Amino acid sequence: MHWFTAFTILALAPGTLFAQEHWRSIRGADIASLFNEREFGDGAHFAYRMRGDGTFSGTEMGKEVSGAWRVTGDEMCWSWLRPPGPRECYAVEQDGPQVRLMVNGSEAWFGTLRPLR
Repeated sequence: MHWFTAFTILALAPGTLFAQEHWRSIRGADIASLFNEREFGDGAHFAYRMRGDGTFSGTEMGKEVSGAWRVTGDEMCWSWLRPPGPRECYAVEQDGPQVRLMVNGSEAWFGTLRPLR
């Protein structure tokens, strides 16, 4: 009977054991403030250093990457120089240090932001 009581307590108090998500949309100039002079990465697969001059560089799957980034309307857009690639634009959502880049309401990128050293 104790397992039932434990299960009931867990079911009634999910916020005490599991962190709740509080994603909020970031818009316009706030996007630039969020990414400016920060590293956006996931700790394993990619890490991009977003510079205030509108460039970025870093690594993706162990390879060097670089490009340019800017805010257009309410989206963060980047263009890849190395390797060459198209311009891509994303809506931005934030929950503390966590950031996700969204396309048509779906998550395309997920990572955290840290100040550049």
